[in-house]
Amino acid sequence: MSAGLPMHSSIGPYRVIDHVGAGGMGTVYRVSHRATGKVAAAKVMTGGGTTPRALERFRNEARILQALSHPSIAAMYEFLEVNGAPCLVMEYVDGDTLEQLIRTRGPFPVQDALRIFAALTDAVGYIHQRGIVHRDLKTTNVKVDTLGAVKLLDFGIAVGDGSPRLTSTGNVVGTLMSLAPEQLRTGRAEPRSDLWALGIVLYELLTGRPPFDGAAPGFVGERIMRGEYTPASTLRPELPRDVDRIIGRCLKVRLEDRYATAEALLTDLRALQSGEKPLGGAHASYDLLRTSGEMATTIARQWRLALSATLAVIAVAFFAWSLRAPDVPPSAASGGGTSTLGGRPARVDDLPPATDEPREPREPRDPASHDAPPALGASAGIGPEGRDRVSLADSVSRRPLIIRVLEGTADVYINDVRVGVTPYTLTAPIGTEVQLMLRREGCDDLRRPLRLEEGMQETVESLSGCRRR
Repeated sequence: MSAGLPMHSSIGPYRVIDHVGAGGMGTVYRVSHRATGKVAAAKVMTGGGTTPRALERFRNEARILQALSHPSIAAMYEFLEVNGAPCLVMEYVDGDTLEQLIRTRGPFPVQDALRIFAALTDAVGYIHQRGIVHRDLKTTNVKVDTLGAVKLLDFGIAVGDGSPRLTSTGNVVGTLMSLAPEQLRTGRAEPRSDLWALGIVLYELLTGRPPFDGAAPGFVGERIMRGEYTPASTLRPELPRDVDRIIGRCLKVRLEDRYATAEALLTDLRALQSGEKPLGGAHASYDLLRTSGEMATTIARQWRLALSATLAVIAVAFFAWSLRAPDVPPSAASGGGTSTLGGRPARVDDLPPATDEPREPREPRDPASHDAPPALGASAGIGPEGRDRVSLADSVSRRPLIIRVLEGTADVYINDVRVGVTPYTLTAPIGTEVQLMLRREGCDDLRRPLRLEEGMQETVESLSGCRRR
């Protein structure tokens, strides 16, 4: 047994049997009740986790769990203290996590995956009905016991209607590869954020890998923000196409395009399990209708073709009309960016060219300087009314990109010029390449090339080597 409480020591009325594992919040032991012999799991808060905020998170987990009773959620028995440290005594789940099962056995058979996933989805629907958002749904937080029962674990960062505010505004909590776009963007989660995470769990069950992965956290964040992943059926061609549709509905970037509730998702799952086609005959119109929990009805193929042709004509006509527009307001070229450099909108045009050679970061130039270069990629001039004129192509191609970091803030340098602090909005034409550096006291500098691609809205980076202060 690893360091911690010795075997046969006491946790209230419980006797320690052995050590199960440890995490950022504490250590878990398998224990038995001295009077009844009932086996349980005791999670004792230890080590560096005993900060006031961590203590409140631990108590918040206890408050949430004590009100829950569901066959697919590990039950809480009682809340104790061990040598002044808080302790949760919970149902002991004798089994492996989904992550362990996937790692040792590979992807699950379809029906097994759907059975496990349906039980998990039912549990998530149960907590949502009670105003609780889990915020950390992933394969390491779900166990399957020796009898095949599914158990959702770890409500350490869950929030309920009565939970205290424990996360600073803009800070992101959770596991990067399971975070929904809105969590990366704002740090806030809601029930549909859990549905995104459920889609990732189903994808992993069926393919053996997460949909959004990569060596660099920033690139993972970019894929999440754009919803870019390989369909499960591409990795496993025998999968029913309706599995792709269910996963795809969970992994919609826009909240309103996902399932409205876990119950709606469960309806589709049960239809798929029973052999029915969840989307009926309306596969092509499903996303257009955006029904919530009920399958779209069949729409005639001729009607869909007619609608597509009509929309195409309208689009061509609008594009032709827009090319004749005499003026585009200067604000249209800004792309909506809000960050400033020396009191004016910050753009990549203000910065020196990118280079692979590291240079000592410099402060931005004096904003009153009259030798600033013209807007990058813009056909700028003075119109008859004295206003700046910018071509339509320039206004369309310029896009804002928000640069964020996980946990806290960092100074942002573009091509070795400090331009602001995260979250920072950089506005530049599509295809622009810059050298990005993020700097925070006590952490290693993060340096990497950054290219603005079509559809790219945000990049979320993770600083490494951070020392505790």
